[in-house]
Amino acid sequence: MLRKLFVCSIFLAGFTALDAQKFEFSVNGSYLRLNEKELGSIDLEDPEDTDTTLKGEYGYGARITLNTRGYYGHELSYSQSRAKMRTVIRSVVSGSTVSEIHEDRVMVQQLSYNFLIYFMPAGERWRPFVTGGLMGVQYGAPNFSAWPGGGSRTYGGNYGAGIKFQLFPHMLFRLDFRDNFAGRPYDLKFQDVATSGGISRYMEGSAGFSITF
Repeated sequence: MLRKLFVCSIFLAGFTALDAQKFEFSVNGSYLRLNEKELGSIDLEDPEDTDTTLKGEYGYGARITLNTRGYYGHELSYSQSRAKMRTVIRSVVSGSTVSEIHEDRVMVQQLSYNFLIYFMPAGERWRPFVTGGLMGVQYGAPNFSAWPGGGSRTYGGNYGAGIKFQLFPHMLFRLDFRDNFAGRPYDLKFQDVATSGGISRYMEGSAGFSITF
């Protein structure tokens, strides 16, 4: 009997907790303010730290949010953005070194988990919040014939803030700003080996719509 009551209590507690949750599904457009000017070089003989650069562009993404009845939330996010890569490729022609500039666009994919803290309780029309979380970043490989390898995966974190505004029942408009930091991608050659690696830091802004249920 006690065992049955215990199982029933656990079931009811779980049902009550689930009932207290509120889900959101969001889609958004984003801009990646990535301006990495020192990614190293693919030239193994005479590398310069500024040979390869990466500049962020526009993208899009989606978020799934699980909110508590009070002031907290858990969120999984995925975004995909384009970035312009520029690199210098050197070759020797008739005894002289010739430098060629190559450009291509690569895909930058991010997957993150964030914890949200709201300034207003659930049910309010305006809900500003702060957030922090962990993330993984996948950089695509450019279409350069002399490129030494494939893409690059790094890990890091982010923090930021945002606001959600209820437009209609079950529909929100949201703005997000994140400061992201992760390992420097591609592991290219540097003049000084000690300067390789390091942190890549960039801002990300997004705007989109959420459906709540």
